[in-house]
Amino acid sequence: MSIDSPSVTTPPEGTSRRSLTAAWMPWVVVALLATTITLTFILTDNSTTVVEPAYPSHQLDNPVVPWVFAYLWPALWFVLLILIVVRTARARTFSMPALLFLAGTTMFWIEWPADWGSYLVYNREFWQFSGWTSTWYQTYWKPVGVVFGYGVFFGVEALILLKVVPKLSGALHRLLPKVSPTALLVVSCAGLFYVVDILGERLMTLAGWYSYVDAVGWVWTSDRGTISFVWPAVPFLIFAVAISLALRADETGAYPPEKFFRVTTLKAGWPREFARLAVWIATMNVALFIAQPLILVIGRSLFFHDSVYVP
Repeated sequence: MSIDSPSVTTPPEGTSRRSLTAAWMPWVVVALLATTITLTFILTDNSTTVVEPAYPSHQLDNPVVPWVFAYLWPALWFVLLILIVVRTARARTFSMPALLFLAGTTMFWIEWPADWGSYLVYNREFWQFSGWTSTWYQTYWKPVGVVFGYGVFFGVEALILLKVVPKLSGALHRLLPKVSPTALLVVSCAGLFYVVDILGERLMTLAGWYSYVDAVGWVWTSDRGTISFVWPAVPFLIFAVAISLALRADETGAYPPEKFFRVTTLKAGWPREFARLAVWIATMNVALFIAQPLILVIGRSLFFHDSVYVP
């Protein structure tokens, strides 16, 4: 099976007429998710969290190369967006890296509850969202740059999922031909993404961009920040594996989430392409919500300690 961007297949005559709902139903799901998220932020208002908590100045003062986070990520994001727009207009179809880049950008809201569950504090010297500090289970410091960082990160993740993981899985399959290809794909994805995640977080904590101030489990410390080898790294693997499995195209070039929403029944064209975009926005947001804030918030609430830095 290939997980590269498939060639566009044309459904049988009349199929698109019977499946017009496939063009707008994914967007209904996205709208419902957005509404639920917004109402949750409003309904869980907690006036006590508008008070600035203690700040880990001993780690996060004087960050290294803060301009990378503050300016380079947004600049790179806009460059990638322009390239995607140009490529998509010419090809009249979204490539899979483009879909994951755009869908990944929409997941930025997940950062704040996930940070609460994992005791992560961002450097307050970055440009922050204002007026968004009074909800339960969220951290106080919310840098605007996270929005662009998500797009860049998941754009890179797309290339790893599409190009590196299948090759690694294929190499393992040649060594272990009797082992299930699906099992080897899961192992390849989990192992590779664990290493990438830990090394990436190590670099950003060394720079003092953020720190897991009350890290859980086995930790890797530095003068500017701390990371955990367990929390949230292990739960994140659930998301990586789920998306890796979702990117297994069948013999017609169709991906499981797109088949689930019946987008594959639409004729080639912009309605189908934007329906695909909505499908991946919904898929990735739900998968990451389960793997990060849901597991992390429940885990901290049930098993872990309070924090003066992340109250």
